[in-house]
Amino acid sequence: MIARITEKSRVLVELPLLIFVRIADGDGAMTAHEMERFEELIANPSWCSSPLLQRSLIHTREEKPAFWKRYAKGDIRVGVDAVEASIDTVLTSISSEERVQIEADLAKFCAELLAVAKASAGLFRRDTAAASEFDAVTALIRRPSARSGGAATSQETTAARGAASLPIAFSADLLTAEVSPDYVWQRGKIRLTCVDVVDETHDVRTFHFVSDPGRLFRFLPGQFITFELPIDGKIVRRSYTISATPSRPHVLSVTIKRIPDGLVSNWMHENMTPGTQVFGEGPFGKFTCVGEAPGPYLFVSGGSGVTPVMSMARWLCDTASGADIHFVHFARSPDDLIYAAELDYLSRRHRNFKTTFVVSRPGEAWSGPTGHISHELLPEIVPDLHARHVYLCGPVPFMVAAKEALEKLDYNMDNFRQESFGGAPSSAKPAQASGVMARIVFSGAGSEIDCATSDTVLDIALKAGVDIAYSCRAGQCGSCKVPMSEGKVDHDCSDGLGSDDAEAGFILACQARPIGRVVIAV
Repeated sequence: MIARITEKSRVLVELPLLIFVRIADGDGAMTAHEMERFEELIANPSWCSSPLLQRSLIHTREEKPAFWKRYAKGDIRVGVDAVEASIDTVLTSISSEERVQIEADLAKFCAELLAVAKASAGLFRRDTAAASEFDAVTALIRRPSARSGGAATSQETTAARGAASLPIAFSADLLTAEVSPDYVWQRGKIRLTCVDVVDETHDVRTFHFVSDPGRLFRFLPGQFITFELPIDGKIVRRSYTISATPSRPHVLSVTIKRIPDGLVSNWMHENMTPGTQVFGEGPFGKFTCVGEAPGPYLFVSGGSGVTPVMSMARWLCDTASGADIHFVHFARSPDDLIYAAELDYLSRRHRNFKTTFVVSRPGEAWSGPTGHISHELLPEIVPDLHARHVYLCGPVPFMVAAKEALEKLDYNMDNFRQESFGGAPSSAKPAQASGVMARIVFSGAGSEIDCATSDTVLDIALKAGVDIAYSCRAGQCGSCKVPMSEGKVDHDCSDGLGSDDAEAGFILACQARPIGRVVIAV
């Protein structure tokens, strides 16, 4: 099944705006005539054969002022990859009958924009930039690939391609050609094809992806990506740290532990096979060693929290940094140690790299350290702790215990970094036992919902069926930024807001908790 697109879905509402900006302003020279024609097209949608698009254009008109403001500030990407991802998201989420209508309508919309661009250029000139963008966008609209109903299955994709792998000729081109945005993904939504699945332990797998169409991946070690997965007829978003290193840019990898009753982790383990295609968005996150002090480092990880510090370790080793690294990894048992063989190899290969494994259920054959992280254990296994810069990631209880241990040891917390996405301890205030403490008004949707001050704006929106874009749900990526016209909110984290966003009245829906009555302009 596929997730349904409605007339209020943000991706459909913003698609005409993205296409217009791409064609009319691709050369940075949008004209008044082009803007006037665009206004006419969205104000009078009688040219549309699709009832869905006609209804959606009403919301496009309403969203246009906020869109222009974000576009002027540089908060909206209008690259071909963003337009491509939006077109594919819309056309894979509607019925085949609606798809035919909307494809034709979007092509007509592009033709109208190109016509006014040609007229604006004059009799003896040609708007070559608009013509080029018109060709690119209409090709994306007409392209039949990945339009048969969501993510392609492994059998269909493998049969179509012969094998799920990055073409060798293209790999060579990426290494020798001049690098441009067409060759490198460094921000935004991207279509990914799974090319390999590796069992790390009995319940942990690494999934390797390439870009489709092929591009190199550019990110900071420690950052994460948000997947859009078609599960039970809905698009479910979930963020995972990129376990690969940016020093090996042809393949992007994530390492996922299967959680009992975990919706996404179980889906990935059961359905993500070579050839499967999904969308991802990112990279997000500020947990990285890049741009920080050059070490010496202490990487401390618990369980599947090993992934961001492993990405950093791989990058530091690949780039011949010579960094002094002590990598301490905690797990339940020797069989639960993720990347054990690779970490042992790095210790043998790099003279400044040391690995220590600690398990809490050792078994008879184990000869290494045992126990849980504590202020007694840390100095024993890391005697030079106070000379190192600590990077920590793991389950929330593990991170709380590690931080408490460091504080008891009078460690200089200025040298401490901790991953926060997906599970840092919340500072949310508990809801009172009775009485309505807050109300959220979604002015665009015409909804008013009573809630507790412990609820986030995003949680209430999702329950009420109000469409708000979101991604990381950790206050990092800024995808859920929405305008608040009245009221006040508390933010658990506001890293995803720019310096001018608060003054302009924007909040992060995933982190904002209402104080009294608030009005959200969506």
